[in-house]
Amino acid sequence: MKHILVRSMLFVLVLFMAFSCKKDEEIIVDDTGDEISAETLATNQWIKENMETYYLWNDKLPDIDETQEEDPATYFDDLLYTTEDKWSWITDDYASLAADFDGTPVTMGYDPKFYLFSDETSVFIVVDYVYPNSPAEEAGLKRGDIILEIDNTAMTVDNYYDLYSGSSYSVQLGELTGSSIGLSGTSYDLTSRVVSTDPSIYHTVLEADGKKIGYLVYVEFVAGDQDKFLDSMNEIFTDFKAAGVTDLVVDLRYNPGGEIDAATELASAIAPSSVVSSREKLINLQFNDNVQASYERYYPDELYYSFTDNSANMNLSTVYFLTTSGTASASELLIAGLDPYMDVVQIGEYTYGKYTGMYVIPDDNEEWCMVPVVMKYSNVNGYTDFTDGLTPDYEIEDDILDALPFGDPADPMLAQAISLITGSTMTTASTKSAKLNLISRELNPQKRELKRNLFIPSARSFSETKE
Repeated sequence: MKHILVRSMLFVLVLFMAFSCKKDEEIIVDDTGDEISAETLATNQWIKENMETYYLWNDKLPDIDETQEEDPATYFDDLLYTTEDKWSWITDDYASLAADFDGTPVTMGYDPKFYLFSDETSVFIVVDYVYPNSPAEEAGLKRGDIILEIDNTAMTVDNYYDLYSGSSYSVQLGELTGSSIGLSGTSYDLTSRVVSTDPSIYHTVLEADGKKIGYLVYVEFVAGDQDKFLDSMNEIFTDFKAAGVTDLVVDLRYNPGGEIDAATELASAIAPSSVVSSREKLINLQFNDNVQASYERYYPDELYYSFTDNSANMNLSTVYFLTTSGTASASELLIAGLDPYMDVVQIGEYTYGKYTGMYVIPDDNEEWCMVPVVMKYSNVNGYTDFTDGLTPDYEIEDDILDALPFGDPADPMLAQAISLITGSTMTTASTKSAKLNLISRELNPQKRELKRNLFIPSARSFSETKE
């Protein structure tokens, strides 16, 4: 397997031997007389043993008989400590998850935000961003577009996600007419395909009052196959340095998280060079008691992540981050981790509030894959448990319904950053759209929520250590 998936294939503690899931035709009959296949039982036992070993709240696991559960996904969900855990999940489609990590998913190439109209039934989509060289971009879809219908079918709370998830469809766009959003007459045909989803989707150098400001839109912490996306990100920072950039704005408004290695790489491109060269700690990790004790005994250096040498390092003393409630997990780690070492200015909305990380654990058949919370992190000052998110220094609402193109100095959040950098007041667009009165609330389908993750590699096998 590749990158994090290679290294996170499941490290083994002295007290645990990995359970091997093998398919056969044997049928197990439980106490109720229901038939459970040996394959299902093996999957349930694989879930149980891994959760008992690695789950952060393994002392909170309920006593559920795995031999009585016909659906492994239901069994996994029933084990979760939902008082604190909103994030652990499982899938029987490991191949698709692996493609996401490699940065080659099958996709239309646009990121949607789903809204419920004030009638509490009708739904529409607003496009947060579009990946370059994707079917969506090639068709003409762009940031801020409103999608009212898919395949000429109005979206409702009952059908919207199924319509959106199709592999080939047409989208009918909408526009504000008077006090309502109606069809504009514009329609695009889209067919999903493998897309290279480099998360550095936009960058530019802005010049204002003699200042050169680097601006990067970074939408997910994904290293990609052979670290190709880390390489392209570092090339951007190298170009920033060559252009004489002295200030940096990183747009994390739509970044739900991802791989901790990618977060460490980005932090190392931003931080003061003295911090990077001395490999100061970025974050500390805290696991459940058994895993923590094993790390402390055998590999204490792996209970934290440090800054890493990076030739693209910009040696900054101040960095500006643009955030929304969609800014989560690895994004929050980056912000919190840098804060002790430099002036971190957060502009926008409160972030999501996720201070935990997970292992990616596929079964031996690479069919099922669980992603349980296994640790929480803190910065070097001990800051963690920010359940309400990170607080912006300058609170500005992100009005995606009146979105400007990335890099437009009139964007209210970017304008605030430029004003702080230059000391001049920037002219901004309206910060509140009239369309907002038409909205009841934003919808967050569960499958989209699963993207709010921080993935950490399991790089050590404690079974190889000597007593």
